[in-house]
Amino acid sequence: MKRIFFTAICVCLIFSGTGYAKTYKIGTAPWIGFSPNNVADAKGFWKLHGADVKVVNFSNAQEMHNALIYKRIDIAHEMLGTWCGLYMDDIPLTMIAELGWSHGGDKIIIKKKMETSGMKGQNIGIYNSTPAVIFFLNKYLAANQMKLSDVRLVEMELEGLADNFIANRFQFIVNCDPAALRAERQGNGKVVASSASYPGCIPEGYAVRTDVLKQIPKDDLAKIFKGWIEAVKWIKDENNWEEYKQILNTKTFEVEKPYSDEDLKQMVDAVRIHDEKMLLERNKDRGDLFLWLNEVKTMLKENNLLKKDFKPEEIFDNSAIKEALQ
Repeated sequence: MKRIFFTAICVCLIFSGTGYAKTYKIGTAPWIGFSPNNVADAKGFWKLHGADVKVVNFSNAQEMHNALIYKRIDIAHEMLGTWCGLYMDDIPLTMIAELGWSHGGDKIIIKKKMETSGMKGQNIGIYNSTPAVIFFLNKYLAANQMKLSDVRLVEMELEGLADNFIANRFQFIVNCDPAALRAERQGNGKVVASSASYPGCIPEGYAVRTDVLKQIPKDDLAKIFKGWIEAVKWIKDENNWEEYKQILNTKTFEVEKPYSDEDLKQMVDAVRIHDEKMLLERNKDRGDLFLWLNEVKTMLKENNLLKKDFKPEEIFDNSAIKEALQ
């Protein structure tokens, strides 16, 4: 009788979540700005803060999106504008933190013989047609007295886009590193603008399915953010460069060939991964991310691309990141 009673208690504890350490799966893709996930995993920073995390490296973003949508992972790291796009496609998503942004890693590349004015009425190859990249492209077009409606966007995956630019099938593309580096070098291209031209235009961060988020204790997410913060501190220490290179080539870019020191340094310089001060500034109540979301919504509305209205307070939950930063 005692044995039966003890077994029943164990079953109740497991299903109530008490005494059960859940392993959280975080999805990531080959992008330098997502590398703190791999560092936190490799260096044990999540375990240090009591979080059990498994990093799942996907070869491309679409695979990661599907894994999040169908609950094969719990958290995904992407451009926040992509999460806006999926939300407008009726995927129930909630952003839980901005963690950094592209700062030169996304590029508008044109053939050296071409001029920006020649873009009007032409096909523009683009690796992502969600608000993430369209917001960046729209800024460049507006600065050159053009609108999105003045060009035709053709979406293509990163490497294929670089291949087609090199083969002269596109005269104008929007791509990101490392594929953008190859397009520029081998395709006789010149960079006319990058995400560094408009600081903060392509922020990146975590999102969770809204229904899944309701089941995750806030304290667990705070522990995950604390591990991330430790990883960022470690990355910013120049003494760790040799080990960081190894993590980048064996983990972050594990599905690609190893990159040279020069390429890795160039990619690191092309992102801004937030320190604690910047995390607080961007993620605070009605802070910079809140303002960015409203600006994106305005851009979509002006270009007749707002398929579904959204309010920042409805698609962004900053409670866990605030707890981690206390």
